[in-house]
Amino acid sequence: MIIATAGHVDHGKTHLLQALTGTNADRLPEEQKRGLTIDLGYAFMPYHSQQTQQQETLGFIDVPGHEKFLSNMLAGVGTAHHAMLIVAGDEGMMAQSYEHLAILRLLAMDSLTVVITKSDLTTLEQQQQLEAQLIQLLFQQGFTEPKIFHCSAFTGDGIDVLKAHLITLADNEKQQQNDLGFRLAIDRAFHVKGAGLVVTGTALSGSIKVGDSLNFVRHNKLKQGQTQAKTVRIKGLHAQGKTAQTATANQRVAMNIVGDINKNELSRGDWLVNIVPDAVINRVTIAMAANTDIKHWQAVQLFHAAAHTTGRVALLETDKTKAGEHVLAEITFDSPLCLAEQDRLLLRDPALKTNLGSGIVIDLLPPNRGKRKAERLAYLTQRAKLDSLKDIIAFKLANKPQSISELTWQHQSQHIEKVASSHVENDITQYGDFLCTSEYQVQLQQNIIEKLALYHQQENDHIGLGKDRLYRIAALNQPAAIFNELLAQLLAQQSIINTRGWLHLASHQLQLTELEQKSWQRIAQIMQQNSTPWWVRDLANECDLDEDELRALSYKLAQLGYISAIVKDRYVCHDYLISIANRVREHIEHHQKLETAEFRTISQLGRKVAIQILEYFDKIGFTKRKFNYRELRDEGLLKG
Repeated sequence: MIIATAGHVDHGKTHLLQALTGTNADRLPEEQKRGLTIDLGYAFMPYHSQQTQQQETLGFIDVPGHEKFLSNMLAGVGTAHHAMLIVAGDEGMMAQSYEHLAILRLLAMDSLTVVITKSDLTTLEQQQQLEAQLIQLLFQQGFTEPKIFHCSAFTGDGIDVLKAHLITLADNEKQQQNDLGFRLAIDRAFHVKGAGLVVTGTALSGSIKVGDSLNFVRHNKLKQGQTQAKTVRIKGLHAQGKTAQTATANQRVAMNIVGDINKNELSRGDWLVNIVPDAVINRVTIAMAANTDIKHWQAVQLFHAAAHTTGRVALLETDKTKAGEHVLAEITFDSPLCLAEQDRLLLRDPALKTNLGSGIVIDLLPPNRGKRKAERLAYLTQRAKLDSLKDIIAFKLANKPQSISELTWQHQSQHIEKVASSHVENDITQYGDFLCTSEYQVQLQQNIIEKLALYHQQENDHIGLGKDRLYRIAALNQPAAIFNELLAQLLAQQSIINTRGWLHLASHQLQLTELEQKSWQRIAQIMQQNSTPWWVRDLANECDLDEDELRALSYKLAQLGYISAIVKDRYVCHDYLISIANRVREHIEHHQKLETAEFRTISQLGRKVAIQILEYFDKIGFTKRKFNYRELRDEGLLKG
């Protein structure tokens, strides 16, 4: 267990820890010379646990109280779950006392212990008055069960009572989820003679042992858009100030590491993790609690664990929020952070040096568009109410298929499939990297059939459409692996038919009469002799058929997939389209693109008809136009 201190400068934080642990946490020569905590200090208190009946260790992070070193203070409390607010009995609450208390409230500490120090310099009446003031203040700040102790680091008065309380607190500490990946927020790095490079920090989750390997995630690399991490091996461990073979969540850890890495590469705010993020995180959605009025697109300073950056806050539901309100917001970072869902951010005003609020990360990959749509806000509102991994995974899967690899790094959990299968009510099927509920599969198949039926109504002169175009119409933004599998099921069930590459409903089928079959044989013979596109009137003259009758027959032949209308009343044989498509495919395979002039050369067609065929290819989804050239879109379409 780790407890961070907080409080105004010179209120006795460091002296109190020395009285509790026997350690002076001011390690820097300048700190000892000035009697002022500048950077983070650490101390440890051994105790006998009544729960485990073993020797355990309670760790403390001593933070600076001076306002100039607030970023160091935030690096200390940002990784702790418990805090001690220290208030000098002879001075009472001061400026940094109030600010630190607000920070502890915004960080939603699991517990807060208030210690009134310097009891030897105050009377009992003064102590009682200050305690009454603090109780009222703590209730106003939302701390409903404040624990207040009086003590003196100079005389030792009250130290034993405080120790007993802290030991009880440690024994009742709720266990962290050990199935999560290990995460260590680095706050110091140094060389030890004879050992090598050592990093220290607080373990946020998971567990690790000597000999294990970890990934070093460097913020400077994230700024360059790189998520690749260096691998390091753990040569030795200290946990809670003692040599250890293992280290777990909520412990102070010192780690002797070896690998292709040097001290100059390390800085406060970097990470050692089991699971490396797959994406550079420049923008996140948060559930935000406002501490003061916040405007849309206001500049903010953001603190996370031992790291900090700047950015902008975009309010999703309003243009301005007031103190005490809980709203949905999107944060855009000026430089990326290494985050997981449910991580907490502290927001400060960089100009006024005030606490704006805090936020819990609920989406690491927010969409670029539609972020304020009613359905999106409803989704986020429901998501913000969840905090356990099993509930979050079940909720996400109820909305759409989920990538196992994305869920793994977003939640820093290596057992996503196990969590999903244990806690989701519907049956779960895995398609490649994706998990999908049985209910969603049924809905998507119904949507595919409905979209195909609508296409038949709107484009009733064509037998169907290609697979790639059907995907864009019926399942855009859904995993292609799931669409392909569900389409294969529909084809196997013959709910959908594949006719010469065109997908259509089983009900969308026609048959030629005996007379129409004879006419089609004559038309096919003429089109084989001259395979270029034919106008209906020219083909009617050539076949000696009535133009209106041929127009109706051509419409039916197109529905059957024998011919295709590249424009209204202009048809081409399906075999000819395949031959042209093969030439286009071959050209793009060698040259990566196809220009109009190049298509005229390989097709030997005039400009007007060449453009008509190219636009038809775009329409059916075989190619896509980009600037003045074409690229392949559905490579599998129009194959003989």
